[in-house]
Amino acid sequence: MKKIMEKAISPVIKKNKDGKKLTMNFSQAISKILESKKVYKLEWEDKEYYVFMKDDVLLLHKPDKKDYQWVLSRGDLEGIDYIVL
Repeated sequence: MKKIMEKAISPVIKKNKDGKKLTMNFSQAISKILESKKVYKLEWEDKEYYVFMKDDVLLLHKPDKKDYQWVLSRGDLEGIDYIVL
């Protein structure tokens, strides 16, 4: 029996006081990263996790204060809960 994979889209959407959406999708987040911004996904455990680019490589900073090459998941690609730190 085949296992059906569900979409892994985080339902978290943050808005400002005016009701304007603060969160971004993956494509928008990558644009911000290319502008040298750090991007955080609301689904992640804490703001010690964030993505940035260094030497043309996407890196994920983790709470252990180390940077790792970001291995993207389907949930990351379909995420709609990215914000700029």
